[in-house]
Amino acid sequence: MNTDPKGGASALTEKQRWLAAAGLAWLCSLAQALDVLDPVVRAQAQGIEDMAFAVLLAIFFHWALGLPARRKDGWLAAALGGFLGLCALAGDSLATSDSLAFLYSGPVCFLKALVRWLGWAVLLYFGLRAVFAGLDRLALPHLGAAGGPGWLRRAGPKTVLCSLGLLLACWLPYYIGLFPGASNTDTWWQLEQAVGLRALNAGHPPAHTYLQSGLLLAGKNLLGSWNAGVFLAVLAQSLAMALILAYSVHVLIRLEAPPLAAGGALALYALVPTFPRAATLLMKDGLYAAGVLLLTLLVLEALLLPADFKAHRYKKALLCMGVLLTAAMRYNGPALVLGVLVFGGAGLWRAMGERRAWLGLAACLVLPLAVGYGLNAGLRALPGVEPANPNETLSIPLQQTARYVRDFGDEVTDAEREAIDRVVQYGALADTYDPNLADPVKSYINRAEATGADRQAYLKVWAAQTLRRPVSALEAFVNLNYGWLYPGVQNPCWSYSPVGDNAYVTRPAALDTLEHLLDKLDYAFLLPVLSWPENLGLAAWGLLALGAWLAARGVK
Repeated sequence: MNTDPKGGASALTEKQRWLAAAGLAWLCSLAQALDVLDPVVRAQAQGIEDMAFAVLLAIFFHWALGLPARRKDGWLAAALGGFLGLCALAGDSLATSDSLAFLYSGPVCFLKALVRWLGWAVLLYFGLRAVFAGLDRLALPHLGAAGGPGWLRRAGPKTVLCSLGLLLACWLPYYIGLFPGASNTDTWWQLEQAVGLRALNAGHPPAHTYLQSGLLLAGKNLLGSWNAGVFLAVLAQSLAMALILAYSVHVLIRLEAPPLAAGGALALYALVPTFPRAATLLMKDGLYAAGVLLLTLLVLEALLLPADFKAHRYKKALLCMGVLLTAAMRYNGPALVLGVLVFGGAGLWRAMGERRAWLGLAACLVLPLAVGYGLNAGLRALPGVEPANPNETLSIPLQQTARYVRDFGDEVTDAEREAIDRVVQYGALADTYDPNLADPVKSYINRAEATGADRQAYLKVWAAQTLRRPVSALEAFVNLNYGWLYPGVQNPCWSYSPVGDNAYVTRPAALDTLEHLLDKLDYAFLLPVLSWPENLGLAAWGLLALGAWLAARGVK
């Protein structure tokens, strides 16, 4: 008998548990075997691996059916499991056909989608119940009090220093193998602005371009090479990220996380390749990510540890820095800070209590927000700074238009075609469209001579086409974003490569061997289970599961 601490009870005999477990395992196996694209209700052939997986599922369900039946756990796990099951179902459809056709292509497909969703929902329901049970065990008092070094049991300066040292030691091979730093297309564009091969452009926030250019020039002038400048910029960015990650371990311990949880977070930062590769990637997202994390940590401290936050002035300075980096390093940063003010303002007000403390906190949020936004606005207005591509603000509408032209080109009128062609090259639109990436349409085939009036006329055409084919518009939008909630998408860090092999930044050939070795070692994180920390969709699922557990326990 499993007693519900809220008063309920579940009584299943051993035989009943095994029968129920076998039935649930069969449902989940059937759901996974249904072919997404086949218009007939047909299951794929089952191999030995599939049969072994079904047996493992039955064993798991048998164990999960014996978990304590807390009523609130059940409701939260059912709601979140149903939502994540829908995300997985939509992701399966988009991954195989870049559309949601599996959900609306007739009664047979709808029936298969329903069964597949039920299979996902059941598996996720019991998976979440298991996660809740594991978190309950992790939070037991004896696990929080015993084991682990002193700096993981008591928060203090030593916690930050030891965490930082461990991170830098584990990241050292990436500093060497990717020397002078990692790059992508945006890196080269900004580097050419810094060395004078390209005019300054507001496509990236000028605050970041000027900051990065200053570090590059300092390294070049002080140490005599662009290599040194690139490495100096990478070092400044990665040290900022490492320090903030180390500080997050300190905050976890202050929030009474057990050493096992704090140490697990530190191991994640130190060993999963996403962190060192992103920290050594020379582009605006590195400092932006550092700012967002710092802002998050300090807002959490202000909400959950208000007395400690008010007692230490340096925390207000750190909050200012987090807001400034968030607001200045990306154009969408100010919106994120405004979101904190809108959704967290009431909680912060209650946490601060005193009028004077609240005014100080408001200054830490509002003033750096204004400075960060104003800095980019002022730098964009300087003589010689080219304006950003206006189509950046039309990213989603242009994707939706490109999909519409690809799939329903015969419905486009001559007037609509002319309006679209004044903004982007209509003839190349369908072939250029990439469902998963907006850059080709908004940047590669744009009309540089397009005016504001042209874009306004285009938006009227876009609105009419969206109303005409709303499902197509939805699919174009979801294709760009579903990876954040679908575990089937790979982490983009694998596409980064070292800066080098040009007239101003060189790279010792001997380092190529180490880089190839790093790549081979990192392939381990493509294996089952080991790949989970690299998976953006699964990381989002984990955060939602943690939030549901905290809500079920009524704790902060």
